[in-house]
Amino acid sequence: RARAGLAAIECQAMMAKLNETPDPDLPITPAIRIGLNSGSVTGGLTGSEKKLQYTVLGDEVNLSSRLEGANKFFGSSIMVSEATYVGAKDVVEARELGRVRVVGKDTPIRVYELLGKKGALSSEWGKALEAYNIGLAHFIKRRYGEAALAFQEVVKIFPKDGPANLYLNASRDYAAIPPEETWDGVFNLTAK
Repeated sequence: RARAGLAAIECQAMMAKLNETPDPDLPITPAIRIGLNSGSVTGGLTGSEKKLQYTVLGDEVNLSSRLEGANKFFGSSIMVSEATYVGAKDVVEARELGRVRVVGKDTPIRVYELLGKKGALSSEWGKALEAYNIGLAHFIKRRYGEAALAFQEVVKIFPKDGPANLYLNASRDYAAIPPEETWDGVFNLTAK
């Protein structure tokens, strides 16, 4: 899990390096999203003699695919399940994104975004991460006004930060019109 997390961070770093001098013929800047999950899978060769491929199957594989797609919702780039985060937390910097219910699953899971190697975040990220964590704590406790103020601080530092903007907008909306008391704080993701 630690090596998978570090590999994902390296992939995103390489994408950033490649995009420093973009090809003017490309219509968009190349980007990737990564979803990581940990668990037992079935691996092996499938197909026929004419079309044979090695693949992995199982719920854990499906969940990692759903996490890759869930990055779109949060505006994140490397989303990992709690199982993966627990195995990688000693070597990576991360932030909690919240709890999500992905397509095809009834049970919510806690997800995180990997931000970099342990100890390698900039001082700006240190400040932003502190404000983000304060905002998330307020959001979870349904103190949406305070949450919005904290997420606003993150957006001042990183205006395009997807998760901070998502929570800032949700906090403002919920401060005006709170969700039902029965809302469990889980984001129900309806797209793959």
